[in-house]
Amino acid sequence: MSTAPVAGLQPADPTLIAAYVAQLPVGSRVRVGMTGGDRISGTLMKRDDREIVIQPRTRIPEPPRQIALDRVVSVELETANGNVGKALGAGFAGGVLGTLSVFLVLAALFSGS
Repeated sequence: MSTAPVAGLQPADPTLIAAYVAQLPVGSRVRVGMTGGDRISGTLMKRDDREIVIQPRTRIPEPPRQIALDRVVSVELETANGNVGKALGAGFAGGVLGTLSVFLVLAALFSGS
């Protein structure tokens, strides 16, 4: 996933980026911003003090990409929160349907007598 290049993006201090990335577990979902404005989202496969390896998350499989830390502007950890509203709606609907089915079963049991 890349965007149009943005002028003026300066790489961050590679030592600071390496220290930050070192604390992230391999397998974390990250979004990496690079000089030139390119961005890549994917899974952190490997990290050391000179480069990171990202497996891009794309519709069509791509090989892992090695990115030198001196080209990195930012690294953001992506969280898998999803949509909270959707989750609440699904939980509410499940609760209503469960309660309704219990009442229907009870009604069927007591009306048959």
